[in-house]
Amino acid sequence: MAKKPADHNQSIEELKKQLTQLQEQVAQQQQPTASQTQPAQTFEVRTLYAWKAPERIFIPRNRKWFTYLFLLLLIIILILLFLKQFIIIAPIAALGFVAYVMASVPPHDVEHKLTTEGVLTGGRSYLWAELFDYWFVKKDDHETIQLETYLNYPRRLSLLVGDGEKETIKQTMAQFIPFREIPKETFMDKAADYLSEKFHKIAS
Repeated sequence: MAKKPADHNQSIEELKKQLTQLQEQVAQQQQPTASQTQPAQTFEVRTLYAWKAPERIFIPRNRKWFTYLFLLLLIIILILLFLKQFIIIAPIAALGFVAYVMASVPPHDVEHKLTTEGVLTGGRSYLWAELFDYWFVKKDDHETIQLETYLNYPRRLSLLVGDGEKETIKQTMAQFIPFREIPKETFMDKAADYLSEKFHKIAS
């Protein structure tokens, strides 16, 4: 028996209602939640302490010191020539030139900053997560901060305290990385300090 037109129209209306409900449910699920509509929180980098200091230790040298430096390099180069170690001569000469420049050209001041993100020095930024620990070392009446890093280069940062407040620097950095009470010295550090001290005594 054929369906009546009224029943057929009623079935179509019910299907339309079901379709409308399904569309509303899909639209509700596609709407972003309140957490998704909120803007992401930004981390504000704040400067905790800043100071200026020379970029390196500078000790004015007299003419005798430069003469001894030249003679020492000359002797080393002559020995290397005699041993036919020509490849080593260029690096030795380069080191001598660097020593001459550092002893004759005064350094300029740089700004150091300790922020909530890390350490800014000489236009470069180092995150706290990239730094291992730190300690203080006094060299030639200059207080320096030694920072051990996790990086391949540089393995260690050396910052002069200069006019900065040592205790303020110490307390600020201690919030992020450990402080080493006893300075960490490698064999190379001790050997370099020993040779430098002996050479300066002879040349002074």
